[in-house]
Amino acid sequence: MAVAAVIAVSPAFDAALGQDDQRCAATALGQLSDPTAPLEASGRWSTGDCESELRPGSEARYFDFEVAAPGRVRIDLTSESADPYLYLFDSDGNRLADDDDGGRLLNARIERDLEPGTYRIEATTVGGRARGAASFALEIGFVEGCEIIPLGTLQPGTDLAASGAWSHQTCGSRIVVAHPARNYLFHLSEPGRVRVDLTSTNGNPVLSVATPEGTVIGANDDGGIGTNSRIEQFLPAGAYIVEATTYSRGGLQPLAADFELFIRLIDELDRQQTPDPKVEALVIPDRVIAGEPFTVHYRVGNVGGGDLHEFAPMVQVQGYGPGSSGRLIRHWFYNLAVTESTWVAGSSYHTGDVVAGESSEPLAGVAAQEMTLSRPGRSWVLIALFILDEERRGVSYHSVWKHIDVIDGATFGPLRVRVDDSTFEVTARSDVDGEVTRTVTDLADREAAVGLLQRRQAVFAAGVQSVLLGGIFDRPAVSRLEELRTGTVLVPGDPDFPTGPTPDSVRAALARDYLTAVTESGLAGSHSAGLLIDPARVEDLVLASAQNASRKYAALASSWRNLQSRLAGGAAISYSEALALLSQLRYAESVLAPLIDAGELVRSARTDDEGWDGAVAEQLSEFAREATCFGSVRGLAGLLALADGSDPAAALDLDAELRLALPLFGYLVDNAQCSITEIDDENDQLLSTLGISPFQALQLPGYRFVSTAPADEPDPHRLRILVRVHEDGRVEHAVELANGRRILPQRRFLEADSQPGAQHSSSAVQLFGQSIGVIRSIRDAEGRILLSFLASDGAHIEPRARILPADASVGVWLRTSQIEVPPATPTLAAIG
Repeated sequence: MAVAAVIAVSPAFDAALGQDDQRCAATALGQLSDPTAPLEASGRWSTGDCESELRPGSEARYFDFEVAAPGRVRIDLTSESADPYLYLFDSDGNRLADDDDGGRLLNARIERDLEPGTYRIEATTVGGRARGAASFALEIGFVEGCEIIPLGTLQPGTDLAASGAWSHQTCGSRIVVAHPARNYLFHLSEPGRVRVDLTSTNGNPVLSVATPEGTVIGANDDGGIGTNSRIEQFLPAGAYIVEATTYSRGGLQPLAADFELFIRLIDELDRQQTPDPKVEALVIPDRVIAGEPFTVHYRVGNVGGGDLHEFAPMVQVQGYGPGSSGRLIRHWFYNLAVTESTWVAGSSYHTGDVVAGESSEPLAGVAAQEMTLSRPGRSWVLIALFILDEERRGVSYHSVWKHIDVIDGATFGPLRVRVDDSTFEVTARSDVDGEVTRTVTDLADREAAVGLLQRRQAVFAAGVQSVLLGGIFDRPAVSRLEELRTGTVLVPGDPDFPTGPTPDSVRAALARDYLTAVTESGLAGSHSAGLLIDPARVEDLVLASAQNASRKYAALASSWRNLQSRLAGGAAISYSEALALLSQLRYAESVLAPLIDAGELVRSARTDDEGWDGAVAEQLSEFAREATCFGSVRGLAGLLALADGSDPAAALDLDAELRLALPLFGYLVDNAQCSITEIDDENDQLLSTLGISPFQALQLPGYRFVSTAPADEPDPHRLRILVRVHEDGRVEHAVELANGRRILPQRRFLEADSQPGAQHSSSAVQLFGQSIGVIRSIRDAEGRILLSFLASDGAHIEPRARILPADASVGVWLRTSQIEVPPATPTLAAIG
């Protein structure tokens, strides 16, 4: 091992490096000649001696060494308390290489093929003198295992193979030296198509093919299955170098990662008769707004000459974007349907018409996907098609990338808008990083300053015109309304329309719609007179509400078209028009759409021979699923409090009976309320694209709905206890809410041999993640079951009709009369 010593150095060398201060004199480490004896040195960076000329403000130390014979040389600069930086120069002062973190953690490493001669090292730091003094260690030595390993001549039908491992000590790549690598040589006696596969179970392979002179003719990272690498191309006869390296560099490299290398000749004629699965098309928008979902369409197929139906195709959807440091930020896998008639030679499958080919077809699993990229900037979307064998091992992989620009807001303009008595020009433009700048100019005086509130109103109006009005009839709910609407066009201005775009404003409009419909149906009077409610009359109520909703939508659609036409003629949209448009759109999508859909369900049930039990049953189930949301729906009592002149008690009593007579009625009201709860999120997303915060929006004139109704008190839970007898004599208990929802406690059976007088309690009845109480039952001496409910607040509630006869029918659910149970208050845990 050579010992460091201070010796005289070449004045020319020092001049070339700009060193004339004796404090910066280099330490000569001697000659590097023995592969087993590295040169070593240690030292300390102070805070006031030799300053680096390449990194001003950082302390530097210099070392000279001589290479006796050509070879691969590695230089490691390490420190436990500083962030080392390393430079390497030749004898003429030319910089050959530098490195920051090529070693472990923050340590520096340079690895190069060096010819005999004298070299100088500058050992410095990243943090500079501000980080204080620090000690360091330097080691220079030849790297073993860098020789190129010959594999022989590649012959048809005989693969060349090699295996090995990468570690932090492995010789560095000759292409990117911070990555460990192994090099192999093979000969090709005749020109041919060559496939090179590099695989690893615990590493991330990267593959290169080069000429012996070092010219790279092929490189690949993830062309194989998963993160494995593959290169396949036609090569002339000759010698070739294959470098097997890894994506992980420096200190990110695992302690050890095994790999296998396979090189084979491909029979091109035979290959044409084998399956060749590929991603044939990928369609995404060129530009999207950060945080807003967009649709990924693709087409996949088998373009080869063989069938694939014995294998398992799988599609992978990936998204990459800024802020992820090159890491995957969206990732989904989807299995595709396989039958004997699918994935035959020439088959092709698409997600939609936008990517359909001349002969492509739909296929289960090949479905468009929604993706959201949350940060602005240049991003990418990838579709990959994996083919797996029966043991779920990869046998084929093909992928397609496409670039997508993500911007942080809507872009538009210039658009003309009116706020009060002023007309403004508004533009929104994005830069190369996706950041949007909005400009508002007063057309009466382009140099005048625009007030903050007027600026926000102008941006809001322009944004509503650009983002909503331009494509309003393409929105899914509106498009469906267009297909289903009936009736004549009315003049907009109906007092039932909401006065603002916030949930409470739309809920108030729903409350008015509800009371009007129920009053005009005559059902309230019939119920108060003691008449039983006929489900057919409730169906008539739903149909009448749907027809009224259709007429209201027709009025709105007419006003939207008129506004589109006027703006196309050069007029300016006003702030009040933009506010009204947003309010009307939220009302149409949240209230009118469920009403019209419910009317369609009634029509379908009336024309189906099986009624509600026929084909419409699944549609009703879907409608019911859309009517379930967390307890932010404040209940019918709170809803009716927003409408003038209502009698909440009578309305609630009637509502419970209407829901029992026709479950669709309850689903309809709940569906609309659930849709309304989503309005805030939809508005926040729109405002975000316009650079307006929710707090700023509440300062916009007319945006916030102010109700004169008293604050809502939590509604009690109206429910009935359900009970049925099983063939084995056990008695099962459940709860049915007023909206028809059934809750089955986990412990809910009274055993057949239960003794008279013994009290049984169910496990907790859970609603919104909270217990509202338990069901109690007692068998009396006559064999009857007496039912009651113990609420969470300790109240013992006995329904008016609560006795199950001893001879009750087997297998039939029986209901008690309705009771009111104090509400449970959801907690943060329940919300989670």
